[in-house]
Amino acid sequence: MKKINKCLILILTPLFLKASNLNELIELSLRNESYLIKELQTMQNAAQKDAAFRAYLPNLSLSSGYIANNKDRALTEPNESLFSRLSLNFLLYDGGKREAHIKSLKLQEILAALDAKEQKNLLALNAATLYFNYLSLEELIKASEQKKAFLEQNLKRLENFYSAGLSAKDELESIRAKFHLASLELSQKNLKLENVKKELLILTTKTFTPQGKAKLKDPQKTQSQNVKVLKAKEQIYLANEGVKAARAEFFPKFFVQNHLSFYDNHHNPKIPAPYQNLASAMFSESGSVNQVILGLEWKIFDFGARNKELENKRLALQIQRANYELLKRQNEEELSYLEKNLTFIKEKIKALKYSLNAANLAYESVSQKYSAGLCSYVEYLQALELKFKAMSDLELAKNEFEITKANYYFTAGLDLSKEIQ
Repeated sequence: MKKINKCLILILTPLFLKASNLNELIELSLRNESYLIKELQTMQNAAQKDAAFRAYLPNLSLSSGYIANNKDRALTEPNESLFSRLSLNFLLYDGGKREAHIKSLKLQEILAALDAKEQKNLLALNAATLYFNYLSLEELIKASEQKKAFLEQNLKRLENFYSAGLSAKDELESIRAKFHLASLELSQKNLKLENVKKELLILTTKTFTPQGKAKLKDPQKTQSQNVKVLKAKEQIYLANEGVKAARAEFFPKFFVQNHLSFYDNHHNPKIPAPYQNLASAMFSESGSVNQVILGLEWKIFDFGARNKELENKRLALQIQRANYELLKRQNEEELSYLEKNLTFIKEKIKALKYSLNAANLAYESVSQKYSAGLCSYVEYLQALELKFKAMSDLELAKNEFEITKANYYFTAGLDLSKEIQ
């Protein structure tokens, strides 16, 4: 009995001989497809920004064709014409819409990078949660196995006593029921462990077994870098560029075009023979034309459509500002609550350690009395139940403490991998 009791005291001892692999788990979580998608979206936004910038640079295009005119054509129209044209186009000014568009795409690139960072932090939080849940379940399973072994030992002893007529049937059946309930409890915990293994496989794309006894540093008061808040701030800048783009529609657009054309015509005019030489002199059969256009385009009336669009963009800006203030306040209050929760859990762990110590002492006393026949099996079962409940409660509180710290770092937008002790 004393040998088993010593084992029970040691079942929650940290695995000092095994190094923690929480950092490795966090790194593996970044192989998850959800993070890859966010990284690809960041690259996609960068490509869109570059494409938009290049679209505003001068562009050169080539057009070429063959034209045939017949039946009732005008005298000046050629019978056949072959032409080529090089066109250079460049937008000089559009009221600032070009600059607003390019800036918007830069901001969208920043937002995509923040999305990737948020996904990275979320994967790290999931990895840490699964890690601590796995190790906690392992310890709880060990405790349940010990509890089951205790009950099995007592069940066999009572079966022998009952066969010899030295024990009551209700005492035997009560122990038997407790034994089967302990078996069920163990099966439930094993099933939960299998679920954690499944989630680890989904997260890391491979079979992974958490090891060691990693802990997170106690959070220190620091400036929040919450990604949702940072994204909300960038959304304000993005909405402001939308206002600038809408305002640009009230200004004229200036552009320059240069068209260099080459042609080869065959007129064959239907005129009397004496005038053929005169017609040949009048119509140029081949040549080139260089045309330069400095243009202006200005929408001066549209029934107030531009005013309504500008109003819409200004309202969108106000919405983003309000959303930023809301998220910022929510984040501050959430961090404040998590700090208070961590303080409470510390007190809870301290109290549960005292509770476990008291439960161990009570069980030792009752166990000795029960073996000597000085107390009932009801008292013994109650003491045994309280002992294992105290052990489980303490382990769950320790697990809750680490996961709450992980949530604090996630809410603060900090890199969880740098907060591992």
